[in-house]
Amino acid sequence: MAATATRRKRRTYAPRVPAEQRRAQLLDAALHLVVSRGHNAVRMAAVADQAGVTKPVVYGMYANRAELLAALLRRESEQALAQVLDVLPEDRAGRRPGELLSDVLDRFLAAVRAAPERWHCVVMPMPDMPAEFHAAREQARGVALARAEQLVRDQVRAVGASPELDPEILAHTLVSLFEMAARLVLTEPERFHPARFAATLRAALGSAMSHRSGR
Repeated sequence: MAATATRRKRRTYAPRVPAEQRRAQLLDAALHLVVSRGHNAVRMAAVADQAGVTKPVVYGMYANRAELLAALLRRESEQALAQVLDVLPEDRAGRRPGELLSDVLDRFLAAVRAAPERWHCVVMPMPDMPAEFHAAREQARGVALARAEQLVRDQVRAVGASPELDPEILAHTLVSLFEMAARLVLTEPERFHPARFAATLRAALGSAMSHRSGR
């Protein structure tokens, strides 16, 4: 009897950690599942397996799947928006448009590379994305568009550009460019390094400004 008992595998329990650390661990696991297998794969058992804990540990932090997904959405939305706002420079005076915008793009792509799974959820097509996630993504995009438009207006005014330059259209163009660059950096990082995009944008805007001044 004793020999049989010693042969039994003891159940492995997750080490005790502070609640906030555990919540972050579980949200990281859920985020990985979203990126690798889609939103529909996020189940309490799957999150437990991904995090290396038991299901009771997950239920001890989140009452159900909906609560866990809501927490994930809140965290990722807040942090993505904070990263977007952080890449916009405080001091823009005296900077050429090409230099300023290429610097913003370079800093944005650095943020994407620092948190690839977060930005995968922001810029990549995800067919099974829940409506609330899609709404949050569109809301964040709206904030980015508003900030981009203000940045463009400031630059157009500073360089005395043609009144035909529409800041709203340019803002949409820039945001679309940034999203495309992020997708390429995420899917083909060896081929599309952030420096390529920043250098190309700097050269393109510099060429356009030189052409305008030479007219």
